[in-house]
Amino acid sequence: MSEKLPYGTNMPTTDGTPEATAVPSETIALITGGARGIGRHLSEAFAGAGYHVIVTATSASNAEAAADEIAEATGGGVTGVGLRTDDIAAVKALRESVVALEAETGKRLQVLINNAGRIESSEGPLWDADPESLKAVVDANVTGVALMINVFAPVLMAGAEATSRPSRIIDLNSGSGAKGTPAYAVYSASKAALFRLADSVVHFGHDKGLRIFEMAPGVVETAMTKSMPVHDFRQGDDWTSPGQVTDLALALASGTLDAFTGRYVPPVRIRRSRSSPRRTSWRIRPVD
Repeated sequence: MSEKLPYGTNMPTTDGTPEATAVPSETIALITGGARGIGRHLSEAFAGAGYHVIVTATSASNAEAAADEIAEATGGGVTGVGLRTDDIAAVKALRESVVALEAETGKRLQVLINNAGRIESSEGPLWDADPESLKAVVDANVTGVALMINVFAPVLMAGAEATSRPSRIIDLNSGSGAKGTPAYAVYSASKAALFRLADSVVHFGHDKGLRIFEMAPGVVETAMTKSMPVHDFRQGDDWTSPGQVTDLALALASGTLDAFTGRYVPPVRIRRSRSSPRRTSWRIRPVD
């Protein structure tokens, strides 16, 4: 029996262990903000898994340098591109580059990871924050994600139609979006906004081969999280390991977790047991 997704769209039924439908060797994965932090971990993991990865960063030289390093470390195909996700012209130009890469490689863009994001420059009451910092958070976390979906959803849907395999969008969401963090009000609001974008993608895109996931990575030790006083107490196992994040992202991209489309997927521990090259069993439980 299928469960209803928002607006009456049926969730796919999953009898037994769902099989992976993605074919990494034939797939391009676009990862915004993929040159550092969580994005860098994701870029390395997807390149290592056989995807052709497009890494973006606001600085083209940083994106290209990261791409070269990741390609050397993984042996994968990696392309670095400078991009501000809230710049309409830049996002459209990237679409043309991606379409050209598809023609050149014979691969299709079927994974978009909206990882690039920002947080307020200070912690505390909304009225004490720098207004420019607040605007930058909304520009990156809401406008940027909306533009990436607006521009690239048609490419993803075309890939799904051409391959008869769903294309997948993974938004880096947060527990702050689900529950709120008062000291970072605009960041929390920006992540909550992504749920409403996902509703629209499910409503209009599910039958056209789009799947979308609001993935919360937990609290990974990065330059951004280390700069936040709210995390000063963390050490050792208080941080979420990068492997927990990349394992979940790869699972979402593979198709084995398509039953979670349109849903919030919080930090998890995943146990894998492979009985055949095309079948993967997943047991998921929340991180304590």
